[in-house]
Amino acid sequence: MKRFLTTTLILATLAAPGCSRNVPEDPFKAEQQRIMNNRGRLVIDLARPENMHAAKIEGATLVRGLAGTGADEPPSTYQQLVLQDLQRNVDEKRTAKSQIASLDTAIVLLETIVPPGARVGDRLDVTLKLQPGSEATSVQGGYVRDAELYQYMAADVIRRGYKLGVVDGYVTLDPDLVANKSPVAYKQGKIVGGAVVSRSRPIWLELKENERSAGIAKQVEHVINKRFSYTKSGYAGKKKVAEAKAGATRINLEVPDEYRDNIVRYVNVVCAISFFETADELNERLDRLAVQLLNPETSEFASIQLEAIGPSNEKVLDAVRKGMESPDPAVRFNSAITSAYFNERPDRQKTARILAEFAATDAERRPAALATLGVCMKTSFDVDAELRKLLAAPENETRYGAFRALWTRNPSDYMIQGENLGNQFAYHSLNCGGTPFAHVAMSDRPEIVLFNADQIFLQGEIYIETNPRLTIRTDGDEIVVKKYETTDGINEQRRVGFKVDETIRAIVDVGGSYSDVVSFLTQAKSGDHLKSIGPDGTATACAFGIDALPGAKNTRFKRVRDVEEIARREEAREAAKRAAKEEKRSVWSRMNPASWFGGDEKTEPSDDFSLDEFDAANGEDAGSDDAPSDSQEFDAETESADAALKNDEFAVDEEEAEE
Repeated sequence: MKRFLTTTLILATLAAPGCSRNVPEDPFKAEQQRIMNNRGRLVIDLARPENMHAAKIEGATLVRGLAGTGADEPPSTYQQLVLQDLQRNVDEKRTAKSQIASLDTAIVLLETIVPPGARVGDRLDVTLKLQPGSEATSVQGGYVRDAELYQYMAADVIRRGYKLGVVDGYVTLDPDLVANKSPVAYKQGKIVGGAVVSRSRPIWLELKENERSAGIAKQVEHVINKRFSYTKSGYAGKKKVAEAKAGATRINLEVPDEYRDNIVRYVNVVCAISFFETADELNERLDRLAVQLLNPETSEFASIQLEAIGPSNEKVLDAVRKGMESPDPAVRFNSAITSAYFNERPDRQKTARILAEFAATDAERRPAALATLGVCMKTSFDVDAELRKLLAAPENETRYGAFRALWTRNPSDYMIQGENLGNQFAYHSLNCGGTPFAHVAMSDRPEIVLFNADQIFLQGEIYIETNPRLTIRTDGDEIVVKKYETTDGINEQRRVGFKVDETIRAIVDVGGSYSDVVSFLTQAKSGDHLKSIGPDGTATACAFGIDALPGAKNTRFKRVRDVEEIARREEAREAAKRAAKEEKRSVWSRMNPASWFGGDEKTEPSDDFSLDEFDAANGEDAGSDDAPSDSQEFDAETESADAALKNDEFAVDEEEAEE
């Protein structure tokens, strides 16, 4: 009887209202299921890169030391901004108004572009121009001190955003504008490497709307850190490059040092990392990529994916080594680039030799080859040796590119080590073989490089005026460098020989600036006074260059795509979506008459991403003056991220970006 009552109570309890409800789903199990559903996909399938556009920052300040070419401007909103800045300094508060009124000063507007991934302490070039309607006649010989740059500046209401940079340095005029006698040649200029970034500009991955969950964010973070984490001094264990933030929607990315000059490649490699795959699936993909690497049409795509897998897999290294043996230039080059980023000791010598060969003989691939040699395999003496050989190459842009790569690797390298002249610019007097060549830098850092300086001389009757107070002229068998100080009547003068090296040092010795040295060299070249003297005493015109870095900033890789693989994956994905959608349809939706007839399905908005904005803002496009500013929050999302980086498409072709 007791057993009967117990059974009855159990049955009654089970039949009670509410007891037939489903047991709540385990959240952890649900997240694991979401991850499993994304098996075989890449990071780019779930997230898109953000904050990849360049940001314009600007400011207004006082340029000093103009020797009477400034102006006492009428009151304006820019003047009020400058006055506010000066009055914050206790030492200048009382003299702020008199400084603005001086004819040795002028109010100027500053502007620069902060690239994505910039870090605190990075240096940037700053353009400078007189404010609209200014009565000042020239900014030549001027300098800027402790000027501040902001995210945006609205002078009409005296409003500025975040402070993002500080500017110090001397103004350098554009040599081309001066030579062409442009009406604005003396009213604008550049402070080369004069801005110091005071707030970093991070990049991150934003999970797509239908993929946002803590589990997916953590898995993306995990696979990126597994590939790119590195040991760093001061950290216990490894330093992570990815960190999930902002409620499981964002993964912040730190850029490793070897990718800092090629942010686009880093983003492409990160996006090519597999989200989740089994060992068998990985081996199958590796077999496919090994074949694709040997095909010139797909070798770049395959090299990016192999780089994303990493050098810890022996099959990846075998595929890359086989690619470097290929007779096809595209296959050999792409394999060598990936090998350089892997930095495996047994492959360093061959990798360095292949990239140096392309730097010397292939103009199209030269920029990427030299840029890669500059940042990869920094502990390899083989790379240093190959770059030193290129200092004597026939092409001058190859020689200067090799110099910059060596300087990036080790500024104290015995072949290129220089000195700081006048605490204003770097001066490198090289003895490296090849023909004499003089080079002036107008970007990145103020720098003069003389290749084979002992063979570069001045010749002919010379009278060069670098500014109204400094002249260089011939006087018999000597060159006279003279600076006139009209305010106090004290003049400085140096007499030197006809070597260009001696003249440059004399200009700095009498108080000349980097702008004066640049002006001297450009005028000497245009006047046919810059000569190279051969061993037999024969004088020929000396080669001269300004910013002759190969390809300028065009070091990004062409867009490539594996058409068959992408088509296969897209077809499978769309079929899975249709099947899942059909399963979710309720009985009532099937009974809806509107669903009985065929029709075009609504197209979902694209999650594609474009890096065209990045190219344009970094000088790739003539319209870079219109580079977008950030919104009020510095880390706001880019509004231009709506074009075409999807699935297995990587890196933007420079020509396509221009079109």
